[in-house]
Amino acid sequence: IAHIKYIQHRPGEDRERGGREMFNDREDSIHAREMREAIKELGNSQVVVHKLMLSPEVNVEDKKAFTREVMENMSREMGRDLEWFAVQHNNTDHHHIHVVVLGKDRNGTEVRISMKDIEKAHEYGNRYLERCHPLELERSRREREDRLKEEREVRDKAREAAREERIREGLELPWLHQKIVREQLEPYKDWKERREELEKKPEGKRQERERPYYQDTIEAAGKRWSKENNLSELRDLNERLWDNYEERIPKDDYKKLASWIREKERQEAQPQKQEKHKDRVRRDEFEYDSNRYRKTDSYEKLTGLSNKLREKEERLPFDDYQRLRGWIEGKDRERFSGALEKQIEFTHKKFERSRTVEDVKAMEGGRVLEPMQEHLMRNPIVGLFMAEAAIANEIVRSIPLDDRNRDYLKERIDGLEDAKRELNERQQTRRGQEDEKQRGWDKNTDFIDAALGKHREEKDRETREKIEKAQEEAKKAKEREDEERKRKRERKRDDWDRFDPWGRF
Repeated sequence: IAHIKYIQHRPGEDRERGGREMFNDREDSIHAREMREAIKELGNSQVVVHKLMLSPEVNVEDKKAFTREVMENMSREMGRDLEWFAVQHNNTDHHHIHVVVLGKDRNGTEVRISMKDIEKAHEYGNRYLERCHPLELERSRREREDRLKEEREVRDKAREAAREERIREGLELPWLHQKIVREQLEPYKDWKERREELEKKPEGKRQERERPYYQDTIEAAGKRWSKENNLSELRDLNERLWDNYEERIPKDDYKKLASWIREKERQEAQPQKQEKHKDRVRRDEFEYDSNRYRKTDSYEKLTGLSNKLREKEERLPFDDYQRLRGWIEGKDRERFSGALEKQIEFTHKKFERSRTVEDVKAMEGGRVLEPMQEHLMRNPIVGLFMAEAAIANEIVRSIPLDDRNRDYLKERIDGLEDAKRELNERQQTRRGQEDEKQRGWDKNTDFIDAALGKHREEKDRETREKIEKAQEEAKKAKEREDEERKRKRERKRDDWDRFDPWGRF
């Protein structure tokens, strides 16, 4: 009764005086008193009413026709003459219809509505929209896909930023380090053997431990989940748990989720037929979108299918999806199998190639000769040639090739002499040019040339003074250096015992 009052008198612009209009499959307008009396008559029944809400993806023009067609198909599917009434709510962004189904049909038979019946009702509603509002439905689906894609991108960016923050704080290892640590904790060879033993077990025996969890509930992704959720919702949750490592749930809870999905898929595929081969071995291939996928396919092909499924609303059956994730994990482990051993071997080979003859001699503790070299050295001609080459090598090594014998002061003095000589030549050339100009004297240009000539003479005078000053300093430094060398030579000629340890004669 409270629910009827709510859907009829909920505040909003669409509420009329006396409440919103109620309708059913036969009449466009019925009085609320009739429905209250019908509900009171069912007071002793196990189920009094079923509350449904039809929310079409687009705003249909005739909501009554939409509701009647959905409920008519639902009655035919259930084999019941359902008695129901509905109220429209047009005061929200997305219009919807509240439907109240009585607990007994017109024949007095009890009505039980399962999640499968609700999924069928959703399918009937989509058929109506595809027939009456095809363009609006297609536009709405496209907008929904774009919105979901944007939300997925935002969620992925946020998850990646959070992961990078955890890596910076040292709470999580980088991607490559995780692969290496995983390989250290459980090598690929051991993991592969364990997986093969698990796959050899009959499927029925593997599922025996999962069956006691059917009636429980689990907490995941901030919500409470149970067997009453429909198949698409449970599949979405399973994929979300696979994609988001930080949202993983305990193993026992995941067993419950897997058992619910398997049971619903089994009921959907074979509602009345029992399985004949419960102990059949798990298949190593499945088909999706006219393509066949196998366990031996490449890592790129399997991950491409996983990304494609993530972008679409379509979902694989639970067992096929579990196989796909297991194959991807196996391929990923195979890529990093023996990563440490391979890197150590590569580093060792790189070090061996970089070793020189001196390194080998140091390791061997003496001279190292190759067999071919030892054989050639037994030839007397080759031995004589090698001896001459050794003498030439010693002579060349005795010649200093560095700057120890360079006389920097002498080079400086020579450079200053060259600069002074170039300055004199430049002055002589300028004087010759001035003599030629005096022969062809021009009254207009004589003043300018005289000023330029005077400026050049001043610059040359300053340059000459600097050069002469530098020459004097270089000569003095040369004299001091010669005196120092002379003192060193005399000191070397002195007897070694001429001075006592304190420097006295």
